[in-house]
Amino acid sequence: MHGFGCQRAAAAAAATAAGLPLGPAPTSASATSGPIAVGTGDSRCTAAGSLCVFETEWFTGRTALYQDVDTECVTAPFGILANINMTDRPVTFYKNADCTGFSTTEPAGNLHSWKSLGPMYSFRA
Repeated sequence: MHGFGCQRAAAAAAATAAGLPLGPAPTSASATSGPIAVGTGDSRCTAAGSLCVFETEWFTGRTALYQDVDTECVTAPFGILANINMTDRPVTFYKNADCTGFSTTEPAGNLHSWKSLGPMYSFRA
């Protein structure tokens, strides 16, 4: 190996030993680690254990995918007007960004939109 190659190999080994990620970010995220921006119609939105939230009541616009939704409050990256809840538990959506205020609960394995309720800004299982 040339000098530069040795430096890169040493840096990769050090990062691996330290537990630091190399390369692209992971393709999944937990609700607490944040969403994955996905395109409308992404098949991961209908996979078991996932929750997709949509900016419009037509399941279009900005779309965010979450996995491992639990009881911790999650602030949405935009106002949510529709969701596909493929988790194994109901998810409650709130008007405020801190899981307070008016709420609506969507059952597990269901999809729903709520234009008449207006956007929701946080959620938890």
